[in-house]
Amino acid sequence: MILIINLWKPLLILSVVAGSLVVKVPWQDKFQPRLEPKVAASALDTFKVAIDERWSYRYAKDANFDAAIGDLRKRIDGGISLNEFGIELQKIIALGVDGHARVAGYELPSGGRLPFLIEPEGERFVAFDPGRRAFLAEGFPFLTKIDRKGVAQWCEAASVLVSKGSPQYIRYRCLGQLREFDYWRKVMNMPNKATVEIELEDKEGMRHKTLTLPIAKSLPIYGVWPTGGSRLLKGNIGYLRLPDMVKATSVPEIKRWMPEFRDTAGLIVDVRDNNGGDRDALLLLYSYLAAPDAPPRVFTAAAYRLHSDHKESYLAENHRMYRADAKAWAPNERQAVAKFANVFKPQWELPKGQFSDWHYMALNRLDDPDVYYYDKPVIVLMNAKSFSSTDIFLAGLKGMKNVLLLGTPSSGGSAFSQQILLGATPLRLRIGTMASFQSDGKLFDGNGIHPDVLLEPVPEYYIGGHDNVLEEAVKRITKG
Repeated sequence: MILIINLWKPLLILSVVAGSLVVKVPWQDKFQPRLEPKVAASALDTFKVAIDERWSYRYAKDANFDAAIGDLRKRIDGGISLNEFGIELQKIIALGVDGHARVAGYELPSGGRLPFLIEPEGERFVAFDPGRRAFLAEGFPFLTKIDRKGVAQWCEAASVLVSKGSPQYIRYRCLGQLREFDYWRKVMNMPNKATVEIELEDKEGMRHKTLTLPIAKSLPIYGVWPTGGSRLLKGNIGYLRLPDMVKATSVPEIKRWMPEFRDTAGLIVDVRDNNGGDRDALLLLYSYLAAPDAPPRVFTAAAYRLHSDHKESYLAENHRMYRADAKAWAPNERQAVAKFANVFKPQWELPKGQFSDWHYMALNRLDDPDVYYYDKPVIVLMNAKSFSSTDIFLAGLKGMKNVLLLGTPSSGGSAFSQQILLGATPLRLRIGTMASFQSDGKLFDGNGIHPDVLLEPVPEYYIGGHDNVLEEAVKRITKG
């Protein structure tokens, strides 16, 4: 049922959505739904119960969620727009460390977008056109200011919507947020206009250049970088490119190429920009890299938040993680788990009575006649966009004989997230239900996996120029 009432300007539209009254009011050139106080209050109640009773990372960071929820509750008495409500809920959930946590179903107010992409290089920022064809000005790859404010200032403003995970996670997520530039101009109390002024810097930091660019209407897309698939490189080096960890794509990729790489001088596994998926790729690739007589490798521990929806097999069915006394363990796995559990000390003590017993993941070679033992040097390329099950992938391989991690730290995220509908609104809350730890006791969230060799990409990498990280991997394998 939709009732339209024309009251000159603005035009008000009353409608029934999911059994609740929603008032729509225009913002710029769009209609923005406005929630009745009762609807918003009910959604906020659902939000609070969810994070209090289901969120695994509710107490992992010293953040006052209750005060933030209380402040928002005061603001909804007179009604609140759907987008504003969603944004405020996102700000609250972003106080936590959970890299998977977020609120969906809202939009930032529409407006002009940045006409370029930004990537970090150490403490500096590389700017380039969305087609990745060139820098914004030849010889000036680094971006220092946007509308006369430092890039770090803009990132700090955008960080209110980004979970407080690892520094590298926060940085690249903030840069992604800045694409909705007119919104952040409003946040920074700056006027919206049809252009954006930027300051660029050369590699030496000696010369600067100022440009005025037209604001873009469409959102520039990062995509997954680098492009290009698995192949044989010069020097008889295998290059296995895994742009995601989804079982349906990553497992066939490994099965397709590992037979081709059997007699290579070394192997490069590229998981840069791999945002995760499943754990099957790790189980399969580990089987190639582990010696036939290698003992099971236990490298992570986790516990899930106790809830009526979570049965005892919660992590076993979905993450191949089992309690120490599980019947699923083979004798050698049980022995390895006991050894790991005896020395494992989590840096965050889980709240008593809120979590399951500890669960562990053990890597063991698959019983597959097509899997052989690859005993040549293996170098894994990684960056800050390696996330979620890719963090698990990296943790599972780190420290293995002949395996070297090269690049920049991964984002850090392992949560087994679930989605909860917030009352009679289209908003959905996603939160982690599992607290996941590395072998050294650190959480994956807030830390990430650090490479054995730290190497930042050069600016040219982002526009299809020379890939110095890949080149370094080739160099190391070639030299032996």
